Amino acid sequence: MGFKLKSKGELFGINEELSENGRPVFEKKLEPGIIAEANRDGTTFVSKDASEKDKAESIAHENIHHDQMMQNKLQYTDHTVTWKKDTRSPARVYERLDNGMLASAGKKIKEGDGSQLEWETDAYKNS
Repeated sequence: MGFKLKSKGELFGINEELSENGRPVFEKKLEPGIIAEANRDGTTFVSKDASEKDKAESIAHENIHHDQMMQNKLQYTDHTVTWKKDTRSPARVYERLDNGMLASAGKKIKEGDGSQLEWETDAYKNS
């Protein structure tokens, strides 16, 4: 009786079609309203409940964030998001609040807002 070996993607839970070299994509259950998340380790989580079209569009968007992180423009932790547009600009630190909001200089902004957050504007424009 024969058997079939699993691929690396099947073994590790990686979506091989959406992954790029050095940027594996893992499908998992994400919070409502979240389609994908770029992680500091170069991985991306994508909602297993999203359509294939939404997954592909979201991965392109998150890859821009990966590029921003590699250029040291954008950094995430569980508690903050730090953006430094270029070498001449000061770093802006946004506090992550429990409700999907960011706080900076007394102002609250929804995380992912492409109209008010420079790193999101850049990602939406280039993905």
